[in-house]
Amino acid sequence: MEISVVSRTDSSLELVFKDTDFSLLRIIQTNLLNDKRVKNISVKRGHPLTKDVYLFILTDGSDPKQVLKEGIEKSKEMAKSLKEELENALSRP
Repeated sequence: MEISVVSRTDSSLELVFKDTDFSLLRIIQTNLLNDKRVKNISVKRGHPLTKDVYLFILTDGSDPKQVLKEGIEKSKEMAKSLKEELENALSRP
């Protein structure tokens, strides 16, 4: 996965993720929709012949890089919890 910055301001950040699955960024987007600092967040596919995915985040003035990092961490915790619950469910007879 290659990530490039498309644009950056004090309150916004747009990134392009090369060869990335759209679903991964949708999970992060969903977690950040509940963050009060986030005013807008979008994930969109690039050209249909590429696997490029764009993520745009606009905050209330908070550092968008930090907000995004926290959203990724929250997504990791959610995935870990899901994995544990799935393992518990599958281990029962």
